[in-house]
Amino acid sequence: MNNKYLLGGLALLIIIIIVVGGFLFLKNKTNYSETSQQTTVSQPIKQIKEVTVTVTNSGFDPAIVNIKAGTTVVWTNKSGQSATVNSDVYPNNLLWSFLNLGKFDNNSNISAVFEKIGKYTYHNQLNPNQKGTIVVQ
Repeated sequence: MNNKYLLGGLALLIIIIIVVGGFLFLKNKTNYSETSQQTTVSQPIKQIKEVTVTVTNSGFDPAIVNIKAGTTVVWTNKSGQSATVNSDVYPNNLLWSFLNLGKFDNNSNISAVFEKIGKYTYHNQLNPNQKGTIVVQ
């Protein structure tokens, strides 16, 4: 008679182990899926940020640009002649060396990435009355 109880208890123990093991397996599988979805949702999508400034006969258009840090500014020359983008202060251009982009021909482009917050003033070295400002927030 003891063997019957022993076999019955053993069978019950096996059933409990299978049920609990199955429950834990399904729970872990669900958590993995939820974690994967959260990871996917929480990762930011990196966007390319670019702003265009046109060089015209009368100067930079727009003359003042407000951007976020990490934005690329592209200057497009539509002035009909060569132009430059140079850091202030004319004529030495010493404030921001990365902004001394130099001479570029009509119908061509030059660019710079603005990584740090601040106010950056520049000019056309070939026509110093043409000035521009980039405000990085």
